[in-house]
Amino acid sequence: MYDSANNAPPVCGSTRFVTRADLVRSAGLLGAAYTFNNSAPADEEVLHGQFDTLQLRPGLILHAACVRDLHTMNTSNHLNPGIKIVLLVDGATDLSFGHHRFHLGPATADPRQRSAGALVNLAEQEMFSRRWLAGRSERKVSLTLTPEWLENGGLQGHAAHGALQSFHGEHLARQPWTVTPRARELARQILAPQALMPGLQRLRLEARCIELAAEALAAVGAQQATAAAKPALRELDLRRLARLEELLRSSCGADLSMQGIARELGTNPVSLQALTRRAWGVTVFERVRQLRMQRAHALLQGGASVAQAADAAGYSAACNFSTAYRRHYGSRPRDARLGDNAAA
Repeated sequence: MYDSANNAPPVCGSTRFVTRADLVRSAGLLGAAYTFNNSAPADEEVLHGQFDTLQLRPGLILHAACVRDLHTMNTSNHLNPGIKIVLLVDGATDLSFGHHRFHLGPATADPRQRSAGALVNLAEQEMFSRRWLAGRSERKVSLTLTPEWLENGGLQGHAAHGALQSFHGEHLARQPWTVTPRARELARQILAPQALMPGLQRLRLEARCIELAAEALAAVGAQQATAAAKPALRELDLRRLARLEELLRSSCGADLSMQGIARELGTNPVSLQALTRRAWGVTVFERVRQLRMQRAHALLQGGASVAQAADAAGYSAACNFSTAYRRHYGSRPRDARLGDNAAA
């Protein structure tokens, strides 16, 4: 691990074995509470390759990995607020920020989720998790842009400053990002060791990381331009969406079929799904799951048991509900109950 007090950042330098203790120390720059889903000695080797986390300047943190997983397991840790930029150069990885899961790389089973990049904002501390697979390799660059760096980075003059402010203000906002050839080349250069004087190496890394951040953040402005060009929803569509939300929030909404919901709204299932994807970014039943989880969360905050919340969310097994809840909120159901945070 390296910070700005050191003059020789060792990004992807020598190949080595990385232990559990190394991971915990490395994660200290990004957050806290690094945990494993299994038990083993702190000196157990879990990665092989080139692995570093370093602070190039206050608020600009680079994590670079050219590694192979030695075990199949899950890890998680709490991340501090900031914009997270992930670019996979080669291999595959499976990670989550809160309830947003990203399968990066060509080995992904679902072709709709195949991607090389992730762009997520954390407006508050949030759970990060990674699913490991023995033998899987990845070459990956991850940048963290903290609120401090964004405030001092001169972004006020950016053409899409308003869009960046909006994105940065929304917790777990995520932005589709088509990785450009230039962004991929910058990531390769960051991962490639160079025979330079220590001070020059640090400047080289910082320059490429800033340019990579600019490439990623440009996607936020591009979305703003696309949204501005998109025609507004018709009055009929707005009324239909309002009625749909009312219907889904009612007790009977959970019992209606897709055909029944569409009939109630005077449309057909295909048109209705297209409308909700356009307006909400989710399907009708994805919205149902969101509402059920929100209802369960409110019950837990009111002191209901995990079993009661699971039933309200439509889960017959509390363990399955707990898994879904943690995926959605990044914490355990019991942590939401009144008094449990203090007890934990």
